[in-house]
Amino acid sequence: MFDLDSWQEVWITISRNKRRSLLTAFGVFWGIFMLVVMLGAGNGLSEGIGSEIQGFSENSAFFFTNATTMPYKGFRKGRYWNMHEEDLAVLEAQLSGIKYTVPFLMGGNVTVSYRDKSTSCNTKGMSYKYNQMLPQHMIYGRYLNPMDIQDKRKVCVVGKKVYEEIFHNGEDPVGKYIKLYNLNFQIVGVAEPAVRGVNVNGRDDEVIVMPYTVMQQIQNSGTLLHLIGVVANENVSMSILEPQVESVIKARHHIAPADEGALESLNVEKIFKQFHLLFTGVSILIWIVGLGTLLAGVVGVSNIIMVTVRERTNEIGIRRAIGARPFSILFQIIKESTVLTVIAGFLGLAFGVFVLDVANILFLQNGSGDTFFADLQIHFTTALTAAFIIILCGIVAGILPATRALEIKAIDAIREEN
Repeated sequence: MFDLDSWQEVWITISRNKRRSLLTAFGVFWGIFMLVVMLGAGNGLSEGIGSEIQGFSENSAFFFTNATTMPYKGFRKGRYWNMHEEDLAVLEAQLSGIKYTVPFLMGGNVTVSYRDKSTSCNTKGMSYKYNQMLPQHMIYGRYLNPMDIQDKRKVCVVGKKVYEEIFHNGEDPVGKYIKLYNLNFQIVGVAEPAVRGVNVNGRDDEVIVMPYTVMQQIQNSGTLLHLIGVVANENVSMSILEPQVESVIKARHHIAPADEGALESLNVEKIFKQFHLLFTGVSILIWIVGLGTLLAGVVGVSNIIMVTVRERTNEIGIRRAIGARPFSILFQIIKESTVLTVIAGFLGLAFGVFVLDVANILFLQNGSGDTFFADLQIHFTTALTAAFIIILCGIVAGILPATRALEIKAIDAIREEN
């Protein structure tokens, strides 16, 4: 049954010393506010970095060569060697866990010109499968296709920033020819990376991509490859497949199995797992710091209620003398601490959500493309958890003062008054 007089008494007690109550409530307000803002920022960082690498083949790895670090089968230490196109077919034939392989050739920095405009940029020799491994957003035209690779067509995909340097804004370059390596290349597309947080030898919007078979002809390098990308099947872990790939490549090129420096790899799966662990650790740290700040506010509430109980010793003693049940006194004190904590806590929660919304609007207005933050907000379940913590803290804050109130005896209260 709702007792209006009881709740009016709670409000009178809290408002009896407004300054003290406000200062005490501010500790709880600040604790919840900081918890909400930090959780929102942590979520925004996670979402922002996640969006930077979204779409990238997580279950993948890159392999590249270095000089050997130990002699093997008559070959001296310090031997330089290279992977070749034939390695791709052997890997796919021998290892059933491989979904597909991607060849890479780096062309270095060259001058590219179109009519009276020119600029310099890096070039890459790629396969059409690169677009599967690291998706591209096509602004104009298409990406490389299998026939471009097979027929060694002199076609290219121009990065968005390179396009902006040599073409007028809004001009469709598809089908037009640009000059690089003293050769004419037909543009088949203009691209920018759909996955902004990952790049290989430069961002894809700042390079020109051509068929790797054409790059091999330009470099007169036969079937040489600078880098090999491997994507594993969905049910295969790259951490298991990685040493198998290394074993096959080393055996083909007479590299000692124990020579870890001769063939290096970048396991993307491990990097993603490290990101997940990092964000989990950040989230745990945020909760620890936030709850610690909130705890300080709760201690303040408990102390101020304790002072209130001491000031009301005579009142509580009289209640005991006229037959008030201990539970009613206990419940009254806990209600006072809970009301003070809940009001301050929910104001902190609301203000924290408001600040996150304002920050989101500012990011949208100023453009969030150059930041790692996106979607600064807390999830609904997190808000419910925070609300539960607020109520729980209010109850806990009142337990000690309420216990102290129950220890007051009527005769002691009267004696103290006299």
